[in-house]
Amino acid sequence: MTQSFEPRQKIKTLEEISQIVAQLRKRGRVIVFTNGCFDLIHGGHASYLAEARKLGDVLIVGLNSDKSVRKIKGGGRPFLPEEDRALILASFSFVDYVVIFSEATPDHLIERLRPDIHTKGGDYREEDLPEAPLVRSYGGRVVILPQKEGRSTTAIAERIRSGLSPTQRRTAVGVIPARFRSVRFEGKVLANLWGKPIVQHVYERARKAQSLTDVVVATDDERVFKTVESFGGKAKMTSPSHRSGTDRVAEVAKDLESDVIVNIQGDEPLISPQAIDAAVLPLLEDPDLEMATLATPIVDEEEYQNPNVVKVVVNQKGLALYFSRSPLPYYRVDGPGQRSPLPETPPLRPLRHIGLYAYSRDFLLRLAQWSPTPLEKAENLEQLRALEKGVAIRVVVTPYRSIGVDTPDDLARLQQMEPFQDF
Repeated sequence: MTQSFEPRQKIKTLEEISQIVAQLRKRGRVIVFTNGCFDLIHGGHASYLAEARKLGDVLIVGLNSDKSVRKIKGGGRPFLPEEDRALILASFSFVDYVVIFSEATPDHLIERLRPDIHTKGGDYREEDLPEAPLVRSYGGRVVILPQKEGRSTTAIAERIRSGLSPTQRRTAVGVIPARFRSVRFEGKVLANLWGKPIVQHVYERARKAQSLTDVVVATDDERVFKTVESFGGKAKMTSPSHRSGTDRVAEVAKDLESDVIVNIQGDEPLISPQAIDAAVLPLLEDPDLEMATLATPIVDEEEYQNPNVVKVVVNQKGLALYFSRSPLPYYRVDGPGQRSPLPETPPLRPLRHIGLYAYSRDFLLRLAQWSPTPLEKAENLEQLRALEKGVAIRVVVTPYRSIGVDTPDDLARLQQMEPFQDF
């Protein structure tokens, strides 16, 4: 249905687009509708709109007027006037029509047009869209498309306000804390697995993460340092007095100029590069976010009850509410003295926390200065320190299931697996 005429001819009033939609519907065309301020149009918008167009036969873009953008986002916005924004959107070959509206939300447009599909980008959730019930009320469908990597209007706008180049990308560096004197398995980071030390497997797989510009091993032992250098990796000596891997990572971060620092466990030789990218992406796109981590669905009762498996519950925005070694959430059972079993079809699938963390560099340096907090001490979970201080932790759910080496038996089991298996 893509039009061949001049872009300006694609810009329609509500009355004009209503008549056009009526004719298209008589011909059985599937109408796709999306809306937004588009006050700073960039490559992420182009990719999103191209995907939206594939959902049907005709793509109509509802564009907030200058007045409504200012009402939503305050003074200083939009960066481009509505006429320019409309013309740019209409210039995309995959956009069929553009209609400007003055309300904060597109309800009036949706009521008139009744699109078959209303779509938004992945920085939204269907339950957060006020117009979703309206679309469903007449039998329409709401589709949330995946967020486009590396582009965020909020992040670009923040850079412009700060006097920085809007095209400069945020950077991320992975730091692998690798202590030699592990209590349960001394020297495990140098233990041989499939012909290589464990730390080399971790380093090489972390280097495959597309989001990382560099990877550094942080260690307090000369043997680890020399081993890393021997296979061509980067290593940095740190103080032997650190209480945790986070403190060791923070020492290295002081000398790095990266926006984001990723704490990658040194005893997970099968770490997924895609899992690293999943943890890093929220911080690359949102300069206000300070911390992110990963979780994966719990699959059975044993895992749910195991105190060595850390559980996490999140709110509807994907932010952590609490971490615990106890079953979480607790599924209540009537009767005294009964423990909480994992239901066969739980109303909420419990999540297993994966101990990979991405931090903004500035926040990591602050975190390392804070003393352990009461809940942190009670559960022996360092991430609770951030929660107790009121820090938002984004939890990204991933199919990746971490396999760490804590004991010689863990290593023996891994030796039986095929090397370099991806998850």
